[in-house]
Amino acid sequence: MQIQIPCSRCQIGRNSLICFCGWRFLLTLYQMKHLAIFLYWLAAVFALALILVSFDYRFGRALFLATSLLPGMFCAKFFLPMALRAERRRVLAVICVVASTLIIEWMSLLLASFHTTPSENLMRAPFPGLFLNPVFILILLVAIVVPGELLSHYLKKKLSEERYVTFISDRRKVVLPIEAILYVESNDKEVLLHTQEGSYRTRTCISQWAERLDDRFVRIHRAYLINIGHVSSWTPTQVTVQDRVLDISRTYRGSVAARFVG
Repeated sequence: MQIQIPCSRCQIGRNSLICFCGWRFLLTLYQMKHLAIFLYWLAAVFALALILVSFDYRFGRALFLATSLLPGMFCAKFFLPMALRAERRRVLAVICVVASTLIIEWMSLLLASFHTTPSENLMRAPFPGLFLNPVFILILLVAIVVPGELLSHYLKKKLSEERYVTFISDRRKVVLPIEAILYVESNDKEVLLHTQEGSYRTRTCISQWAERLDDRFVRIHRAYLINIGHVSSWTPTQVTVQDRVLDISRTYRGSVAARFVG
């Protein structure tokens, strides 16, 4: 479904998601997934910064040091799953990834700390001794990377349940869930995508829509491509989609019957 936030200062069609005084932003679930992951890592950095603030660091410096931990975390995020799936020498691969991650974290912290430490204090400990403890670093990595991976897998699963199509209708970008399309109709001049909320005109021909849409859609006529999930009744010569009766041409009766009987 589409989300619409009306704007009192400009007239935006139902194809828009968000309007900020004339600027339109279409935000698909795919984009929302990446936004959610970005916000998660942003929150993780702030949480790490608060940990460093507890060691009497100023927030600005703490935030910079927390950000410097991201390279090691991304290293663990991308390479540890590959090491765990290794067919040969899996234990060695995991040990190498863990050791590399620790070295990257310490080097990043060291460089960031030297960059933010006044010259007269360089001889002191560059960062809290707790961060020199490999066990603490590993616990920190697990506490941040694992929930991030779980969130990513959850969003990926949710996205796979409902796919979207993007197209241009009346010079506007439209993002529709495939399930919302009742049927596709072709006439001499244009192709119409019919939904419960209305119809969308597009110049993409019906044969291209037949290739683009998934197996929920069946061609019943040279002019009709229907979503079988919205068929309320069926006979060998006609189908009813919602309250619209559509004819099945002789060319497609065999394939249509096979789908419905199956």
